[in-house]
Amino acid sequence: MKKFTLLVSMLTLTFLSNAAVIIDETFNYSVANLADETSTWTNTGTITTGTGRNIESGGLVYSNTGGTYIFSGVGNKINQDYSAGSNYIAYRPFDAITTGAIYISYLYQANGNQGQTASEVLGLSNSTTNSAVKLWAGKQADQTKNPFRLGITRSSTSSGDIQWSSNTYNADEVYLIVIKYDFATTTASLFVNPVLGTTTEPTADVSADSDGTARTSLGYLMFKHNGASYAKFLVSGVRVSTSWTEATAIQSNAPQLSAPVVGTPTSATETGFTANWTPVSNAIGYDVKVYLGTNLISTTNVEGQASSSAEITGLMSGMSYTYQVIAIGDVTNYNDSDPSASSTEITTLDPYATNALNTDFNDGTWGEIATSQPSAGTYPSYSVNGFELNSATFYAGSARGIKGEYHVNRIVMDKVTYGGSISLPTINAMQQIEIHATAGTAGNGFQLKEFNQTTNSWDALGDTYVYEAGTKAAGTDSIYIISLQRTTPTKLKIENPTTGGVYIYQIISRNTNPVLLNKPVVSAASNATTTGFTVNWSAVANATGYKIWIYKGSSNITTVDVDGQATESQAVTGLQSDSTYTYKVQAIGDGDIDYSDSFLSAESSSVTTLHDINTAVGQYSENLIIFAKNKKVICSESGNIQIFNIQGSQIISVEDAKSVNTNLSSGLYIVKFTNHSGTRKIQKITIQ
Repeated sequence: MKKFTLLVSMLTLTFLSNAAVIIDETFNYSVANLADETSTWTNTGTITTGTGRNIESGGLVYSNTGGTYIFSGVGNKINQDYSAGSNYIAYRPFDAITTGAIYISYLYQANGNQGQTASEVLGLSNSTTNSAVKLWAGKQADQTKNPFRLGITRSSTSSGDIQWSSNTYNADEVYLIVIKYDFATTTASLFVNPVLGTTTEPTADVSADSDGTARTSLGYLMFKHNGASYAKFLVSGVRVSTSWTEATAIQSNAPQLSAPVVGTPTSATETGFTANWTPVSNAIGYDVKVYLGTNLISTTNVEGQASSSAEITGLMSGMSYTYQVIAIGDVTNYNDSDPSASSTEITTLDPYATNALNTDFNDGTWGEIATSQPSAGTYPSYSVNGFELNSATFYAGSARGIKGEYHVNRIVMDKVTYGGSISLPTINAMQQIEIHATAGTAGNGFQLKEFNQTTNSWDALGDTYVYEAGTKAAGTDSIYIISLQRTTPTKLKIENPTTGGVYIYQIISRNTNPVLLNKPVVSAASNATTTGFTVNWSAVANATGYKIWIYKGSSNITTVDVDGQATESQAVTGLQSDSTYTYKVQAIGDGDIDYSDSFLSAESSSVTTLHDINTAVGQYSENLIIFAKNKKVICSESGNIQIFNIQGSQIISVEDAKSVNTNLSSGLYIVKFTNHSGTRKIQKITIQ
């Protein structure tokens, strides 16, 4: 703490003696929330009674080649945590600047993954209602939340006017932000992590010179949040100045420490490893920076000069990482060292890596299955069987698939606002992936992505795979078969890019790339008997056989396997007499080598099995009398009369009658009679 007291004293003198510094804001207030600080800041909107901008002890810590930022570790930080609001503004006025250039510099860290599309951070304004020159943070264009992106506007509240940097940024990292507004050119420029302690201004990461109205005056330091998007971040060490030198000032001109010598990384786990190095004399601690390729993944701070190792966590399984170590100085006597040389690679463990993925969410290994779907924004995030669920969970429910398969349980992903996704275990090699899914609304669907180690980001594979409910039978899933030929391990993720729920029932990967067979075309049944009928269909090229699915109502009651590609009919037996059925036919492939089983055919027209007179005659009441006189059938009381031929086909049916005149040929017939109270009798009669 002694170095901070000395530094604040020095800063006060600097402020008084150098007019280039307009504001040094280190949030050294005794209140718990910026809304409660009224002597320097003015707060408007509901935030004046909320706790969305908490003041927390300890400033963010940052250094890079050239030194340590002047406010690194100084004062307190603001923890902004808002998920909805309407013009929640906090501003601090200063003597307005109207000519030359004005700079605002501060330390910034994303507080968790950037789930918002775009939200305002901290900037400068010309009024007390709208920030003008400001930093924006948000997801990448492909909805990736970490790494995220940063952008700038010169004078706009519209996200469409944001000029985004082409670089991406890690949620765990502290960044030095410098924003410049040039009144002569009316241009706002964003610099991220510029070299400290220099007098030469570098090329900006990104600039904005056309959005909104050009500002001729800036006189307010302003936080602002408006709308339903997330705005979650940490900010400390703010300086408003009129020169590049002051914006990028360092804490001292003390000599740099020697860079540590890294050792071999050890103790790999599924999510991390142990980093090792040789301690550096006069250091007070170390920063361990972990890289995936050239991408910075995380920074871990370790206190103590004698420290020589750090446990690194929070990494992806099955990935090869390196690290560098920076020795941290006490500022007064020593500045931070340059980064060490990079370590050798270490690969995190991957116990769930698989050669072929084929899920069964009803096998008892997936943990607790929710019996009700969570409300939007309340979905959990957790890991199970190598699956990383982010705003997603297992949810009870069953469904038939369009290949006839039956699913029990599913994964439901929250809508895009809350970043619902599923990261799959590493698949060592593959040629094809098959995903069974539905969406709550037709036109919604899922996005398949693949992890790119080079960019440390998830690349979209094709467009959204849309659920077309209008083409599906009620209660069935959709099956998406995607050719994806990979000869080395790959990581895939399924995201919900829509505003409704998306359900995943099964995921299958294959090391072959079979062609989906065409669906057979069914025709009407023939040769009906009391126990079955003959199913008819058109043959399908390259099929090895067929599977017949017999339905009674909506229930599949039996299946029949048929061999031979050229087969186009099959007698089905063992059914109930006098019953109505439909059927579907599926073409069978060669076990997913070259051809996979087809989707089920369209449903056939109804077919009714014949009436079985041998089991029905004489089963009903003998108090009723049925007889024939010439070609007239007569019953002893009124009721419904049905007449069948000896094969069981119905010929005549009349209601509420005691007799019926016929023109039947001479021979044996069956009469089924039901009176008004439901009493029935079936009897053979002879027509003369």
